[in-house]
Amino acid sequence: MKILKYLLYVLLVLLLIGVILGLVGPKTKDVHRSRFISATPEQIWPYVSNWEKINMWSPWVRMDTSLTLEYSGNQGTIGSKYSWNSKKMGSGEQTITALAPNQSMDAELIIKMFGESTSQTSIMLKDTAGGTNVSWAMHGKNSFAERIMSSMMSMDKMIGKEYEKGLNSLDSLMATLPKPSPGMKIYTEEYPGGKYLGIKSKVKISELKDFFAKSFTPVMEGVKKTNAEVAGMPSGLYYTWEPDKDMTEVAAAVAIKNEVKAPMGLQLFVIPPGKMAVMDYMGGYGGLGNAHNAIAEYFRSNSMEQSPPVIEEYITDPMMEKDSTKWHTRIIYFVK
Repeated sequence: MKILKYLLYVLLVLLLIGVILGLVGPKTKDVHRSRFISATPEQIWPYVSNWEKINMWSPWVRMDTSLTLEYSGNQGTIGSKYSWNSKKMGSGEQTITALAPNQSMDAELIIKMFGESTSQTSIMLKDTAGGTNVSWAMHGKNSFAERIMSSMMSMDKMIGKEYEKGLNSLDSLMATLPKPSPGMKIYTEEYPGGKYLGIKSKVKISELKDFFAKSFTPVMEGVKKTNAEVAGMPSGLYYTWEPDKDMTEVAAAVAIKNEVKAPMGLQLFVIPPGKMAVMDYMGGYGGLGNAHNAIAEYFRSNSMEQSPPVIEEYITDPMMEKDSTKWHTRIIYFVK
């Protein structure tokens, strides 16, 4: 009986200590780790904004082989989440709350283990010379159980090493991906809307050069007749692209600022405001196919849909600049 009494006293003392630690222990948590990765923010972004891809390098999914995952929502968008159930790590879920493409992802983390705790997590990308500085952080209020644990060891020490492992895994993953060619950086921004005057036709892809050569002269003449104020360089507006049929529906056009009536033989093309993905490609026209493939992959990786037309603005005049490595073509894809 005396042994039982002693055990009871010990349990009461431990319980009392636990209550005291829970009341006076650290009320907040803050974990932060950073790593330089030799890849662009555009390369890294799909792997820090999509839960399925995040879990390709996250250390947590490797801690329990019996762990089950469930994804919901449109991955790569605000509101998308994943939940888990694990014998070792309990259950929980994480939901994206904010996205700034190629810059940051914020999420709410709920863990159900020894009670329920809620934290805010973020992954930040900072473009720097030769690569990207990736920061992974978690902060929030400690639950009662977390106050007890944090009194014995700080949250930073408990899980900081896992954050380091995760960033190391992300670095290794990025090293396996093909590097983008020079002049193929993609960025997104808002398109204010625009107007173009031009000639639209269905053309064989193999005859595009001749179509542009024949079309841009009457287009520029029409622009002068209407007293339109030019807002850019000659452009190609591509509405369809069917390489298997050697066909494209395209307009040879020029952006204008003011409101005009299209003269005979020309059409007015009005493009509404919206979001666009842009690449300022430097190089000969023979490399434009690779540039478009890179943008298409960017759309796939970021779960984005494209809305026609695709615009190629030929900023450099090949007649004035003979060195094709200096030719500047701005490629614009509109996001649906």
